[in-house]
Order: sequence, then structure tokens, then C-alpha cells
Amino acid sequence: MSPITAVLFDFDGTIGDTNHLISESYLHVLNKHFPGEYTTDSVRKFNGPALEEVFLGVSPEHGLELVKEYREFNHQMHDELIRAFPDVPESLERLKAHGIKLAVVSTKYNTMLRHGLDVLGLTSYFDVILGGNDYEKVKPDPEPVLLGMSRLGSEKANTIMVGDNWQDIESAHNAGIEGVFVKWSQKTVAEMAPYKPDKIAESMIELTDWILARTTEGKN
Repeated sequence: MSPITAVLFDFDGTIGDTNHLISESYLHVLNKHFPGEYTTDSVRKFNGPALEEVFLGVSPEHGLELVKEYREFNHQMHDELIRAFPDVPESLERLKAHGIKLAVVSTKYNTMLRHGLDVLGLTSYFDVILGGNDYEKVKPDPEPVLLGMSRLGSEKANTIMVGDNWQDIESAHNAGIEGVFVKWSQKTVAEMAPYKPDKIAESMIELTDWILARTTEGKN
């Protein structure tokens, strides 16, 4: 297998544990406008697609207004509810120490994405940070992944995309690179099976060990 020299990470649900923040933000808006119709479990399916896609699907007439309400609540509660997933800072440190190029490729609006990285103390690990304002088409379109590779100067054979949703895997495959699914996702392995991730990462430490082993093998 080819050595890995660049890693593109999704943010929400992959390196940033925003699952509780996201579900609370959805429930705040949806329970206000559609009382009794949504639960914590039922909004789980909204974790991944762009906000506009979600809310226009729920309410074509008022969807963009609901997006605004979501963002206002999310911004208000953001710093209180966001966390890094276990071993993320240490793992990013290891990857950087071995010369791996790192990027965040997210659909989250750039301002909140950078704020989240700053709050978690992760900004300095990344060579490139891309958010929803940087693309015309979001994942699963290949554009975000291709832009990430272009900014990093990496080749398809040596780049992987790591994410917690099918959109991450499909975007990777549509761009011609490997897609890695993180098992700490709210999505299950069974739910992801139809999208055929190239690897299922058990933990951030296991993922990092695998990347570095691939890199070492490629140099031998």
C-alpha cells in the first residue's frame, strides 16, 4: 500500500465532539416549531448534511430562517458543550512530528469552525483549514477533498479522508482517495457498510498507529 503523507479530517463528530451540541441545537429549533415531533434519536440523522439541506427538507418555506435560529443557539452554547475526542491532541502531535500534512475539511461555516479549533487548542496542528464558505459544492461532492489536497500539495495515492459520516467516505471515494470511518461516530458500522469505507478506525490512537505504519512501510 502507498505511504500516507497527508490526512484530511472532518471536524464535527471526528476530532471535535460536538454531538451533544448539535443535537441540542436541532432540538431547540425543531421543538419550537414542531413540538413533539423530534427526539434526540431522531435528529441523529441530521448530523452530517449541510444545515441548509436539513432545514429546507424539514420546512421548504422557512428553512433558511430555521438555519439562522440554529446557528444563534449553537453559537451561544458552543464553548460550553464542545470537547475534543479522546487522544486527539496527542495523536495530531504525533502525526505532525512525523511530517504528515494535516487539514480540516468541514462543511461547518468557517468562523465557527476556526473558533471550535481555537477553543480545543487544535488550530496549530493543521496546515490547511477549510469550511463551508470555501466550496460551491459540499460533501459528498469531491470538491472539498480535492481542494484540501490542492492546498496541501498532496497526491491522491498518499492522502486519506477521515470522517464520521457517509458524506465523508463518499467525498473521498468521489475524489479518488481512501475514506476512513471513525468508530466513535454516532453512526454505526452497519449504517456505514453500504459506503464501503477503506478502514474503520477503532480509536484515534489506533488510527495514528495505522497511518504511521503505512508511512514507514512506504519508505522501506
